[in-house]
Amino acid sequence: MSDVISLRLSEEERDQIVRQARKVDEGLSEYILKATEQRIARELQDQRATELGVQPELEQIAESVTEEVSKAADIETTEELAYEVALWDLVSTDYPSEERAIAMEEAADKLQEEVANVRNKEGQE
Repeated sequence: MSDVISLRLSEEERDQIVRQARKVDEGLSEYILKATEQRIARELQDQRATELGVQPELEQIAESVTEEVSKAADIETTEELAYEVALWDLVSTDYPSEERAIAMEEAADKLQEEVANVRNKEGQE
């Protein structure tokens, strides 16, 4: 038999966990259990690394990987704008057609401005 554990979360925290669980197609309980197991595993690894005296090397490796991931995840303004347009299109059914049309026209203008900026920037380099 399984035990039940209650958590106190703000609505925002709960929504964030639910969204993350949906992204990986898992139920809320399964997602939280896996996250907890991963944390326990990390803590045990840290404990073993400390016992073996390799903690400084692991921290350097982790720092290096974090920097690389951060660089890879840095999205340029043009890409960000394109994502905004795509997201607007996804949620557009929540708005009246006239509002959607105005927003999409403005987004297209902004996108064209950004494309021109990128072209000008590339021409200067």
